[in-house]
This record gives sequence, structure tokens and C-alpha cells, in this order.
Amino acid sequence: MTIETQRNERSRLLKHLSGAGCYGLASPLGCGRIALFRTVNGTSLGAGYVSAKTVKQLEIEERVAWSKDTKQPRLGLVSASANASAPVAEKAQSEPRGEAAPAMDDRESPLLWLYRRPGKDGRPQISSEEFAAGERFRVDITLAGMLPRTTMNWDAALTPEQAGAGPRDVAGSSDTALAARQRVRVACDRLGPELSGLAIDICGFLKGLDLVEKERRWPPRSAKVVLRVALAALVTHYGLDRRGRPTGMRSWQAADARPSEFPIAG
Repeated sequence: MTIETQRNERSRLLKHLSGAGCYGLASPLGCGRIALFRTVNGTSLGAGYVSAKTVKQLEIEERVAWSKDTKQPRLGLVSASANASAPVAEKAQSEPRGEAAPAMDDRESPLLWLYRRPGKDGRPQISSEEFAAGERFRVDITLAGMLPRTTMNWDAALTPEQAGAGPRDVAGSSDTALAARQRVRVACDRLGPELSGLAIDICGFLKGLDLVEKERRWPPRSAKVVLRVALAALVTHYGLDRRGRPTGMRSWQAADARPSEFPIAG
């Protein structure tokens, strides 16, 4: 990691943690990085990764710290030192103007780009529920091991007895991976072959809408329409459209009905 990359990552981490409902967790994928999350309408959404080395340096500087009051430690900002009254987030934002703060590339995630980019009516192009459903589908695909490996596979240098289970070895997969594959399979059955393929390409492989239209020879701006149909189906599948709504009928009895039999006192 170059000095410039590390400096940009530090700024991005501090900027993220300064937001409301934003925190970091040790990556559930076991890659050694720190996963960033933000809470939107009670749902935790992924916001990228930072290296553990960057977090360690900020811990030494007492800029960030891990909380101990939760079941899984969370990374957050700490208060500034006693000789400075401003919080760390404000202190980081008030650094010299000579260095432009790095902006997060929304195009790395097509869903995040659509969620942050307003449409003609001024509202996001996809709703919070649709974004949460797409992120949930992406997490299941990642946990299921369906994405190609992007780092060196050191198992190739081991003997068959020493090597771990491969991504396609169902018998050697963990319970987490098997459960994630089952959830992905059920979601794909709910979507159907056409919509499930589009959802896997965009949510899983992070293909852009332009690339999807080019590969499938679709007319311009048609991928977004089909994607919204797929996301709406995922919202219904995950039950995200039922939040805050009354659950409906709880009893077949009338409002003033009383039980005809009472338990006998023992």
C-alpha cells in the first residue's frame, strides 16, 4: 500500500465513521480486513472495506477504538484529547485544504450508485427497501462462495490432505456457506431465470447497467427497469415491504367474543 493510498483510506474511514449509524466490524469473510457498515431504516448496509493496518495506526493515534459493550466489537470514533474540544470527525474535516478528501466511487456498486443518484423527481432511483434487498442478496452470494477468487489460492501448494474445501466442494463447505447457498437458491427460484441472472450479474458481480445492456443486447436504459422489477421481487421475498404495517387478523373471534369454556381450577 502506497503512502497516498493509505492517506486516502484514512480519510475515507474517518469520514465514514463520522456519519450517523456508521461503524466497522471485522470482516465476516475472514479476509483480515475491516468491513464498514451504515444503518438505514434499521437495516445494516455494506459500505466497503479498509485494511486492518490503517485501523491499527488510527488506534495508536487514539482516533478510533473498538467498543466493548456489544456482542461483536464495533469500530467507531473516539473523543478528541483533553486539550481539544472538537470531536475527531470535525478535526479530520478541518485538516488543511491542500489535500482534497477522496470521494467514494459509487460506480463500484451499481446499487449504491442508483441509490445515491437522484432521478428527475429528486428522489433516489431505487428505494431504501430495494437497496437493502439487493445488498442482502449480495451478502448471501458472497457467503455462499459463488464469486470468483480475487487473491492467490495457496491451497494449490498443499497436499490433498492439507488443502481445505474448495468453493464447489459442497461436502466440505461450512454451515454458513451451505445456508447462504440455500437462501440464494430460494431467492433465485422466486425471481425466475431471467431476473435471477440479472440480479446475480449486478448485485453479485457488480456489473454496470451499460455492460449488462451490451452483453444482452438490450435497448438503452432498459436494464434499470428490469433491475427495479427484480429488486421489487426481492423486497417482497425478504419481507422488507411489510415493515411497520399491521400484521392483519390475529383471531377469528368477534371483537366482543368470549371463550365458551374456561380451564378448571386445579
